[in-house]
Amino acid sequence: MAGESKTATPAARLHELRMQFPTVEDMRRRARIRVPRFAFDYVDGAAGQIEEGKARNAAALDAIEMVPRFGLENYKADMKVDLFGKTYAMPTGIAPMGMPGMVWPGGEMVFARTAAKAQIPFVLGNSAWAPIEDVAAAAQGYAWFQLYRQPHNDLEFNFDLIRRCTQIDVPVIVVTLDVAARTKRPRELRNRLLIPFRTGWKTYLDAGVRPFWLMALRRHGTRAFANFERYGPPGASNKELVQFMRARSGGTFSWEEVARFREAWPHAMIVKGILHPGDAEKAVAVGVDGVLVSNHGGRQLEGAPAPIDVLPAIVSAVGDRGTVLFDSGIRSGEDVVRGLALGAKSTLSGRAFMYGLGALGEEGPDYVADFFNEEIGAALRHLGAHNLAEARDIERRHPGAWTFDIPPHSSSN
Repeated sequence: MAGESKTATPAARLHELRMQFPTVEDMRRRARIRVPRFAFDYVDGAAGQIEEGKARNAAALDAIEMVPRFGLENYKADMKVDLFGKTYAMPTGIAPMGMPGMVWPGGEMVFARTAAKAQIPFVLGNSAWAPIEDVAAAAQGYAWFQLYRQPHNDLEFNFDLIRRCTQIDVPVIVVTLDVAARTKRPRELRNRLLIPFRTGWKTYLDAGVRPFWLMALRRHGTRAFANFERYGPPGASNKELVQFMRARSGGTFSWEEVARFREAWPHAMIVKGILHPGDAEKAVAVGVDGVLVSNHGGRQLEGAPAPIDVLPAIVSAVGDRGTVLFDSGIRSGEDVVRGLALGAKSTLSGRAFMYGLGALGEEGPDYVADFFNEEIGAALRHLGAHNLAEARDIERRHPGAWTFDIPPHSSSN
C-alpha cells in the first residue's frame, strides 16, 4: 500500500510516487481512503451549500492562460525567493491549516521536517496539535506562526504567543483577519465535527477501518490546542482545553490591534485574508511587511472572489511598500507560476500538502514539496523565465480580473 513501502532507494521510491501520484487529485483520492471521513471532510470541505467558493478558486486559476516562449538556451530555472531577509528554495510553502494532527497524527511535526528539508516556509496554525517551540526546533528556521484573535483580557494570550515566538527561531508572524464570524461548513456539521468534537459509534467505526491512521494515532496521540495548554485550567483534558479556548476566541483583529502587534513583534509580520486593495492599503499603513491574498481556501465566505482574480489590484495598491503573497486553490506548479506572473512574490498551498499527508503518511509532505519543485521548474522553462523576477514578464490573459475604484501605485514590490 502507498506510503508503507520503504525498501526502495530514495530515487526509485520518488520515481514510484511520481508514477502513482502525478497530480494533487491523485493524492486527494488516496487520502480519502486512508483518512477517517471526519478528518478528510474537514480538509476537503468548504463553506456554503455547494462549496462554490472552493470551486471558484480552482476555476479562476484554470482560466488564466500563459504564452510559452521558445528558442532559448537550455537552462535550469532559478527558483529561489527572498522573503523578509531569508532565502527559500522555491516560491511556495505550507499554508496555515487547522489540525494537521487530526488528518494524520503527528502531522505538524512532519510538516516541520519537510520545511527544513525542502527549505520552504511552514506556517503553524493556531489550533495545531504541537507547540510552536517543538515545531520551530524541527523546522530549523523555516517555521512561521499564525495568530487568531483571542480577545480575552486585552489579547493577553496573543501577546504572550508573540513573546514566545521572539524567544525561538520564528522569522514571520501571520496575523489572520478572515475569521470575522463562525462559518457554517455543512460537511463538518454532518460529521458532528464541532468544538468540542462529539464522538459516537460512527466516529469509532470510521476510524477503526483505517489501520495506518490508527497506528499513527497510537504513536502520537491527540493534543488539541497544544499552544494554549499553559493558559488553560491545570490538568485540563483535550475537551476541556478546547472549550476553554473556544470561549476566549473569536472575531477579526482591528487595525489598531494589528498596529499593537506590529509594535510588539521585532521581525516580519504578514496579515492574511486580504481581498480588497483598500484593506491592503490599511495594512501597509500600520507597518506590516506583507499581505497574504487569500479567501481561506473557500472555507469562510462562499461568495468571496477567487484571490487570484483580485491579486493584481492588490499588488498595484501595495506597490513597493510591502510583499504580496498568494494562496487558495493552488494544485500545481503552473498555478504557482500563475500567481507569480500576476505579481505575487511567493505562494502558499494548504490542501495539497494535507492530501499528501493523508495519502502517504509521513513521506507525503516531502513528496508534495518535490512535486511542486519539479512542476514549477518545468513551467518556468516552458514560459522562457530564467528566474522568478522574469516570471512577471510572462505574457498572460486573465479574464476574471477584478477592478476597484482605488488609485493604484505605479511601483511594484
